[in-house]
Amino acid sequence: MLNKEDFAVIEALKKRGVYVKDIAQELGVYPKTVSRAIQRDSAPAHKAKRQGSKLDPYKGRVDELLSAGVWNAMVIFREIEAEGYDGSTTILREYIAPKRALRAGRATGGSCLLSF
Repeated sequence: MLNKEDFAVIEALKKRGVYVKDIAQELGVYPKTVSRAIQRDSAPAHKAKRQGSKLDPYKGRVDELLSAGVWNAMVIFREIEAEGYDGSTTILREYIAPKRALRAGRATGGSCLLSF
């Protein structure tokens, strides 16, 4: 993708009469990219808009379940699926994973005695 500096180079080289093919080679882009920039007569607008996750509306509910001690991803998945979640378990597991490392460790019920 071209930035403002690339467009300035395109303008300068085009004014000097350099062929589109040669400008593209100089910038390391396709000639059609250069042609479009010349036709547009400006640098491309930056359209980096991050799309939200399907899980976003349910993160509050997931956090509630985690704080209630429910750490099984499939149990949480079934809960939020009943509330309308139509995403995958992968997104849910990726959201839970870093939180799992922060939870308090569970003590085991029995003691382990080693005898040699």
